[in-house]
Amino acid sequence: MPIAITGATGLLGTRLLEILAERHDSVILLSRPGGIPARERIVRYLRASGRPEEAIAAIAARLRTVVVELERPMLGLTQQRFRALADELDEIWHCAASIDLNSDPQRLHLTNTVGTRRIIELAEAGARRPMLHHVSSIGVAGRKPVGRIYEADLDDSYGFTTRYEESKFQAEVAVREWSARTGRPAVVHRPSVLVTDQRPHPHLPTHPLLTGMQLTRKLVNTLAMTGESRERLVVRIPGDPHALINMLPVEEAARLMVEVADRPPVSRVDTYHIVHPRDVQVSLIADVFEELFEDVLPITWRFVPSAPQQPAPWESMVYQTMGTFMPFMSYRRRFDDLGLRHLGLTGDFTPPVDRDYLMRTFGSERYTLTA
Repeated sequence: MPIAITGATGLLGTRLLEILAERHDSVILLSRPGGIPARERIVRYLRASGRPEEAIAAIAARLRTVVVELERPMLGLTQQRFRALADELDEIWHCAASIDLNSDPQRLHLTNTVGTRRIIELAEAGARRPMLHHVSSIGVAGRKPVGRIYEADLDDSYGFTTRYEESKFQAEVAVREWSARTGRPAVVHRPSVLVTDQRPHPHLPTHPLLTGMQLTRKLVNTLAMTGESRERLVVRIPGDPHALINMLPVEEAARLMVEVADRPPVSRVDTYHIVHPRDVQVSLIADVFEELFEDVLPITWRFVPSAPQQPAPWESMVYQTMGTFMPFMSYRRRFDDLGLRHLGLTGDFTPPVDRDYLMRTFGSERYTLTA
């Protein structure tokens, strides 16, 4: 029987789809209306990734698209089409989400929270009682700054750093409430910051680190063109050089999630932190950025306990451009990965996200000034 997936053209969705299409005879792409059709975008991704044409044709032959509107009741379908879709599914993967941290709060709520509720309705309507795989985020931990965060934790008492995190928290609450009400199992996957060392390409989805690099590049170009490039700049960053960010290659995340899905559920809602066993210190990211921009504008990123009362003009520009990301420069929390370890899926054998990996992530190229 077919399985369905939302968000199949995104950073994680493309990798998930590629694995799922190898294991299932039919995959339904629940796709938004408008733009380039989802199936065509998938084919473009596979070609840009260097897949052989025979493999691309084999995957494409298993894909079927159903255009839906995630925020609308019955996904914007007629009652007959909605029920027919629900009745043919054994499994639903809900990956679609707005990941723009600065997006309009109402848009985040509609896409991430209401959209999840609509997918829950699809799962509940199906006669085959499909297994629901909900892709959440470690961001549901909110502003908890230190300590170990466990997979069973779902607590909003610390508040949230961004509205994105809050919307994903509410979506996960909706999954748990549905499971408690119906007695149906579900699997919640909480990936960390997903990255890739695959070289950027117009037909490949971007990733958070590359977005951050693009913002930094614009900022550095602005500073350099105003004459600030004559001597090294020191930018005081309110944060902790020993703060931790968990980063996981997106290809590894997709593999882990499908491996988890192969196991029978052990509780009402199985929750897994899809994380790397070793965190990355923010000081390493700062060192990589310094090296990449050395030829354009020598910058030293200096971590300080709090924002300076009288920031330099270039510091004010940094704070304004990168303000959304500043709180993450102080968190020293760790995400427990007992679920993956119990299944033998992660450990010391997991490939590292180290300096070499980060340099590949950014193309291993020093940046030059652009007009």
